[in-house]
Amino acid sequence: MTKRETYLIMMTISVYYDQFEMDQQKVDAWHEVFKHYPFEPVKEKLFAFVAESPFPPKISDLVKKTAVVSREIPGAEATRALMQTQVKPASEEVIQRELANMRKILGIRRDA
Repeated sequence: MTKRETYLIMMTISVYYDQFEMDQQKVDAWHEVFKHYPFEPVKEKLFAFVAESPFPPKISDLVKKTAVVSREIPGAEATRALMQTQVKPASEEVIQRELANMRKILGIRRDA
């Protein structure tokens, strides 16, 4: 998001909420966070927030991810596919180190 877009977001907030005050320092501070987010999703969250809250939003109200709610329980294949995209397997070095730790805890000696 550009600084101008940050200004537009904040100006929109001040239109809906009289108690929301703006100055250059506040625009600069908000832009430090908003510059990492695209304008359109933040604007959409602002309009959704305005419809629900009598109080002005904080930055976190506009950038936090909305939880995806689903009543569908995925099957085994869907779960496996999801896990493969989210879990990074441990390296061989980490595996061997953890196996050695388990052998030490269990008192297993491994004579080569």
